Order: sequence, then structure tokens, then C-alpha cells
Amino acid sequence: MISLIKQGKVHTLYAFDRTRLFRDSYEAQEFHDLRTKHDVHLVYTSVGNGHIQATEDVFLEGLLNIFSDIEGKNIARRTKEAIRRYPQKKFGYEKIKETKQYRHDSNKKEVLNQFFSELLKISTIDELAEILNRFRKIVKRPDEKLIELARDPFYAAYDLTKGENKLHHVEAYLDLSTFNRIQETLGSVFEFYLERIGKLEAQNAFTPICGYCRKPLHYRIDEMNNTGFYSCSRKHAKVYIPFADLAKVIQMVLNEVIHHLDSKKLLNESLIRFREIRKEIEAEMDTIETQLKAVMEKIILNMDEYFEGWKEDPQYAKMTKLKNEKAFLLEELTEKEHLLKENKMIATSVEDYLLHQSDANPALLYTLFINKLYVYQNQIDFEVMMVDYLNDIQTDFTYKGDEIA
Repeated sequence: MISLIKQGKVHTLYAFDRTRLFRDSYEAQEFHDLRTKHDVHLVYTSVGNGHIQATEDVFLEGLLNIFSDIEGKNIARRTKEAIRRYPQKKFGYEKIKETKQYRHDSNKKEVLNQFFSELLKISTIDELAEILNRFRKIVKRPDEKLIELARDPFYAAYDLTKGENKLHHVEAYLDLSTFNRIQETLGSVFEFYLERIGKLEAQNAFTPICGYCRKPLHYRIDEMNNTGFYSCSRKHAKVYIPFADLAKVIQMVLNEVIHHLDSKKLLNESLIRFREIRKEIEAEMDTIETQLKAVMEKIILNMDEYFEGWKEDPQYAKMTKLKNEKAFLLEELTEKEHLLKENKMIATSVEDYLLHQSDANPALLYTLFINKLYVYQNQIDFEVMMVDYLNDIQTDFTYKGDEIA
């Protein structure tokens, strides 16, 4: 709509009231300035309900928009509250539209009763993992959703957002005291479990490729055993590697690369090459600048001969071409400078790593030194960058447990 207004394609805009157009008063003020600039009429169709029609008075509109902002937030709050108490769908329930009653879904009643009953018997994170592992397969819902279900007072027929509000239209799966007992016993356990899953998902910092089909491996988490792994299930030899093992192998390869990398040679050669390139580009740019000045002089001297189609003049076309060539050279120089900075970063990272090996960031070093990583059934191939600056590095290693040989 804003795009159409800017194109001059809108004459009059109709809206129910201010709450239907803006998310806040700042947006409303911006829109007021926009429609005034493009002479767009604004008509509110609800003026008979106490709403004031749109005006051109900036001060008055500002006040009305502030009030509208408050009313909009109240509408959003009431809508959220209504959805919480009268959801469109709720797992384990059948909604009777005519009476707005929520009755147990006969197909899910037994499994939900069993789920809540099992929660009352546990108190540790490992016990929770075991229960979630079982019910995840039965109800086909992820752990986060199961925990969300366990913490939802709707299943006790209550809304606890502000006090204890009994939902008489809901058939409860458990009473309020039982629900509270689950929260008191497992509240912190739920938090720890969700945090654990978050850490497992966040550790996926690598991009291994299947050595057989050359497709990226899938990263998955095993919530029960608190581990992550990479695998490929396509039609070839099975590829599977735990994240912990892959991380150790990557760390060991990075150790070898860094200890055999001649970072001083890399940086010195990069600096020399960058200076040569900069000198060449600057010489070309000087030539272009001289040519541009000559073209500008011709244009100025022949100004009285210019006409409406001046952009089609050969001199103007030549000037445009020279400017584009200069811009291209500037872009190329910036790119080369960026590559030099990357090499400086590599040299710095190597020095920092050697000084503080235990604090090194494997994910950063991985992106700097490893181009591709191919995983086979019993072998991992690394495509390492900066090969020309690696001195006497061993190319084959055997990984045994926590050691590499």
C-alpha cells in the first residue's frame, strides 16, 4: 500500500479505525506525513462509534495516534487472552463450536492421562529424557512441545496468567493441585532440559559432506543420550559420526595445520603482492582520471551545442564508460584489500592459538583453514586451504580414540 502511495496510485484510503493501520504511534505519524505529502485522503468508517475522522492537524493526529496506540495494545492483549482461553485447536481436545466447550479427544485421552501420570513419578533430567523419548514417538510431537504441554494450565482447566481463573468450559485432565505439584517438582528440570537441547542444536558449527553422494550430512540430536551426530541415509554405505568424535578430529587436524603453517611467509608474500596490485590499479585509475578531465573539458567548451538529447552525445557516453571503469577498479582494489585483511586475520589467529591453545575457537579456525570436509564410513578427508604455506605436514593420520597418529 505504501509503495502504491509513493507511486501516486492512491487517491483515498478507507479503514475501520486507526488501530487497523498502525502498530504504534510512531508508525502512525510517519504514515500521516507520507499521505499528506502525496495528497492521499484517509476515511475512517467507524466515526459513528466515537472515533474521530482523520484530520490534517499534525498535533491533533499525534494525540489521536497515541490514544489509538494504547487501544491497539489493549486489543492485542484481549485477543491474546481470548486465544489462551479459547484456542482454535488444542492437542487432546475436541472443540464444540456451538457451546465453545472443550471435551477430551477420545483418541488422545488415554495417552495424555498416562503422560501426566508418568511426570508425577520422576524428578531428574535423565528420567524426563526417558519419558519424553517414549511419548515423542507415540504422540509425534517434539520434546519442546511436550514440555510446553506439561507446563500448560489449560489441561487443569485453569488460566494462571493473573491469579487462579477457573475455565469452566474446559474438561480437565488433572486437577490444579496435581498440576502445581508437577511444576514444583520439575520446573527447574524442564529448564535444564530445554537448555541442554539448545546447546546440542547450537554446537552444529561444521559443514561436513558425505564422501559418497557429495551431499551435506544431516545434523541430528539424540536427546536421550545428550549427544549430536552427523549422518547420511541415502543409498550407499552408511555414514555416521558423533559430533564429539568429529570435533576431536577437526581439532587435531587444525593443530597439525597451525603448527606447520608458515604465517610470516604467508603475510609477507600477501603484502608484497597487494602492493604490486595496488600500484597497477592506481596507475590505471590515474590514466582514467586524465581521460575524464579531457572529456569534461570538451563537454564544457561545447556546452552551447548541447540539446535535449545530450545524454546520447558520444562524449557523455565516453565519460560514463570511464566512470564505470574507475568504479570497477576501486571495487577490485577493495576486494584485494579484504583478502589481505583475511590473511592478516589468519596470521593473528595462528599466533593467538599458539599462545592460548586451550581458548582457541575451533569454529573460526575451521572456516579459516578447512575448505571442505568429506566423511566416509571409516575415513575423513580434509581439503585444507593455504597448502602452499604448510611445511612438511603429514597427509595421512589414524584416529584412535582421543589420539591421532
